[in-house]
Amino acid sequence: AFLSGPAFASEIAEGLVTAVTIASADRELANDLMELLASTNFRALYSPDVVGVEVGGAVKNVIAIAAGMCEGLGLGTNAMAALVTRGCTEMRKLVVVCGGEPSTVFGLSGVGDTFGTCFGPLSRNRQVGMRLGRGETLEEILASSSEVAEGVATSRAITKLVEKRVKGYRRDLKYPILFGVAAILDGKITPREGLERLMEMPLRVEDFSR
Repeated sequence: AFLSGPAFASEIAEGLVTAVTIASADRELANDLMELLASTNFRALYSPDVVGVEVGGAVKNVIAIAAGMCEGLGLGTNAMAALVTRGCTEMRKLVVVCGGEPSTVFGLSGVGDTFGTCFGPLSRNRQVGMRLGRGETLEEILASSSEVAEGVATSRAITKLVEKRVKGYRRDLKYPILFGVAAILDGKITPREGLERLMEMPLRVEDFSR
């Protein structure tokens, strides 16, 4: 079984309210876990889509780095909202490619966890992105950080996964945010250049069917 959702450890330790997803192919096990964890300030909901929950939990950390860069560049609320929305679209595409259910992205383990990680002050990945946007190098950030930002390693792993699973050329046009973050982390482009690439993407329909 897997637990995912908006669940910053420090807030849970303080007894603050949240709700998460328990994903498992074994419904009885999931029911037992939900009952075990249930309290007046902690609720768990069931999902059979283990793949969708796992992919969402990985991709949201990369989107959070992008959201942090957006804030570090001083782009404002509109830009960040648009970026996170398009990032969730890329998450949904990857969930489908990996065999998960696209509807899972709209749950607690998808947009729920993504919103908390992208907009919350406790997010390590968001902090990395903010510092990158303000001009620090990744090496400087990692050297001065006592906590791990999972999105750094996950970003590179996701691009390799896309290259392996997604057919065709220019996969970076299908997943521009995920590939853009990886390019920035690898030092190939700057956050400002990443923004310019996104804004120069070909005009198209806002299509959710693929």
